[in-house]
Amino acid sequence: MTNPYFTENKKNHISLKTKTLNYHHNWIYHLYQLNDGRLISCSSDGTLNIYKKDTFDLEITIKEHFCSIRFFTQLIDGRIITCSDDKTMKIIKLKEDNKYEIEQILEGHKSNINKIIETKQNELISVANDGIMKIWILNNKNKFECMTNIIFQKSDSNCNILKLNDKEIVVSSYSDRSIKFWNLINYSYITSISNIYFDIGNYRMCIIEDDILCIGGTSKNGFYLVKISTHQLIKTIPGPDSIISIFKCLDGLILCSICEDTTHSLVKYKYENENLIKVFKNENAHSNYIWICIELNNGIIASGGADCRIKLWNSELQIIE
Repeated sequence: MTNPYFTENKKNHISLKTKTLNYHHNWIYHLYQLNDGRLISCSSDGTLNIYKKDTFDLEITIKEHFCSIRFFTQLIDGRIITCSDDKTMKIIKLKEDNKYEIEQILEGHKSNINKIIETKQNELISVANDGIMKIWILNNKNKFECMTNIIFQKSDSNCNILKLNDKEIVVSSYSDRSIKFWNLINYSYITSISNIYFDIGNYRMCIIEDDILCIGGTSKNGFYLVKISTHQLIKTIPGPDSIISIFKCLDGLILCSICEDTTHSLVKYKYENENLIKVFKNENAHSNYIWICIELNNGIIASGGADCRIKLWNSELQIIE
């Protein structure tokens, strides 16, 4: 059966044999599905790519950073915000006819910006390798300005931030192997958990149940399960050499990208009784590290990474035919 999401078009960069999108020229750091259903990606080539919803043809390329784009997200109002190794964040408004406008540039971090999240109060929280967490609020001119700086680590080669609920966030610190919990109301420090062995990668933390945070470890340390309400590490589950990306799918299964020696695979696990049971696996899904894997609303899996390619899979992690 022919899949409607792929069409015979030799002029585009979609490989019909491997269902691969070859539009980026360097590492792919993040994939995301916009509110209108389109897939969007960012890369260390400094570009954002937006793809057509039905064919995955490249629709628009946005190049407004001169260094890697580590992360981006869509704000509540529909605009896109990027964060880059050029130490800036840019707010982009998409317009009709594949046009866009840079509405604001946020500056102030002194190192690579790894991630940014938005709260329900329309505040932004960014973290960077300078060990600083910045809180941004809207001023009376409807522009974001930095309200406060919080030092969560003297310096950090790779940090990450995740909103746990409306009251708390968690910040991971690669340099001291810890995760730190912060109050989202007044941004006060709550507590931390040490000896969490993880490596670089923005997507190693994921809420897999209402009160369970899962963290992907490295050096064969497996999965860490943390109870959010008590801020306690409840279990470590043996796993592969390195878990790079974790995503909870619509069917409840946990999608992961992993590395075992020189093999880079996609795996789906079922979470049951504080254990992760392997359901599907595709070995050698990519030829290099898979930095990000997500599920789209139509059930298609998208993955991307250090081989500069985006690959598309069905729910059983097989190439779509």
